Amino acid sequence: MFEMLISCKKEVSIRCDKDEIRGVITNYYPAFRLLKLNNVLIPIELIEQIEVLEPVLDSFTQSKTHRGNRSLRLVALGRHYS
Repeated sequence: MFEMLISCKKEVSIRCDKDEIRGVITNYYPAFRLLKLNNVLIPIELIEQIEVLEPVLDSFTQSKTHRGNRSLRLVALGRHYS
């Protein structure tokens, strides 16, 4: 199960009691029953909930991403525009 979350590199929210940490799961150590998230090792026995977070796309995010792609193309052509 954890291998799927590691391979798809989706951001997750992990809740342990009153604490919550967000990030991408980078490793699972089955021998020690630990997950690595944001360079923090979390014992899976303490995890109460894992939620896969979907990226929020609004019009601002889409226009900024589109503009960023166009800027990269113009720089590749040897031009720089602000």
